[in-house]
Amino acid sequence: MTGLSAARAARASALSSLPPDFDCRIYLLYHPELRDLGITTEELAREHYARQGRAEGRLHKRVRVLLRYTAGTGLINQHYSHISAIALAAVLGAELVLPPGVKRDSFAHYFSQFKEQNEVTWTPTPLEALLDVDQVVEAWRLRGLTIHRTPVLLPFPDLTEPASAFPLYVQPGIDPRRIIRMGDVYLQNLGMAELVERVRAAVVARAGELKRREPDTPMDYLVVDMPCTFFMLSTESSLPVVTEVARSLTFAPAVRALADRVIAGISGAGGAAGGAGREYNAAHLRLEKDARDWSAIMGGEAVIWHNYIQAMSQAGFSAGVGVYVASGLLTYGASQEMADIIKTLTAAGLCSEVFYKELYLPASEINALSSEQKALVDFLVLARGRSFVGFGSSTFSFYLREYRALAGLPRSASLLADASLIGTDPIFVSAGTVV
Repeated sequence: MTGLSAARAARASALSSLPPDFDCRIYLLYHPELRDLGITTEELAREHYARQGRAEGRLHKRVRVLLRYTAGTGLINQHYSHISAIALAAVLGAELVLPPGVKRDSFAHYFSQFKEQNEVTWTPTPLEALLDVDQVVEAWRLRGLTIHRTPVLLPFPDLTEPASAFPLYVQPGIDPRRIIRMGDVYLQNLGMAELVERVRAAVVARAGELKRREPDTPMDYLVVDMPCTFFMLSTESSLPVVTEVARSLTFAPAVRALADRVIAGISGAGGAAGGAGREYNAAHLRLEKDARDWSAIMGGEAVIWHNYIQAMSQAGFSAGVGVYVASGLLTYGASQEMADIIKTLTAAGLCSEVFYKELYLPASEINALSSEQKALVDFLVLARGRSFVGFGSSTFSFYLREYRALAGLPRSASLLADASLIGTDPIFVSAGTVV
């Protein structure tokens, strides 16, 4: 046999030993650098894998990927965490494991990004306390995406360090060697294409390590763990997907029912069902103790009030219509502060009267709710107001404006008091827009 014939025979033998499930398209997708080497056809891809790809541990077929992540702190920060993670899973075609929900101890405690100054503590809670998990899982099943419910609540990461708060729970059936930690996502505002590339690179690298170490081990799944995914994604980079995700995240039925009762109480007969009940405007007043850093940056509470009153006037608040006020003040007994708010709003001619959930729900029911559930009741009542005014540096206010837009309300009916001095406006627009 000549040298050429021997080479051809060796090549034919190598090609004949290719795995029957070899997928040329997937091989080139997982390893895009091969295209730079001129490997662009099925024949060349098969030859490359037979010649060296197998020995290098390269993936030759699609591998099942599970994404796991940690939700952020606060009602809406964790909601944005879900939006980022589900959108990424949808684009990747990966499976997703929902994290525990998060609840804080009180709005009365001071929150700081500096761990040594922070007074707020967060603990895990069943995600069903905030979201209709059954509905979310089913909605994405119909779209072809598998979402797994939270396996367990504990152990739980330290959310005073969200950038490194990777999931800590032990999930049955998961080999720790298959877990990849992909950090540097918290508040990174990354484009969808960059996130997809980072997952691809991480999956390919870990698969290569495992296959080189144990060539005969089936590469049937890998797990990508992320810490807190709050504002991980620039939502503007993948807005159609983000909008679909936001629409799919239905809130918990029990909390929706409480909000309906408050709306019925404000509106009178027919109000909760959308009939001709009494209208109300809506305001989110971010004046609690855990927001005092913002007040200092803005130049004091008087400046914040000036900006609120300006926005309310622009939104058409008037002495002829009542206003529903959402604030964490009453959750920790700040009744005098609430009395001052009522006095300020009525004296400015911005409302006929002031409503809040404590007027319509028994204390026993409110006290049974977590801080995040109380905030969700407020959120849902505010969403149904005629006009809404919130605070420009609050994710709660910003997302409420987006949520009202999702419901078809004009953006002109949802305004935010100027908080540009705090410096969050650019990232809110880039990572917080959902429609």
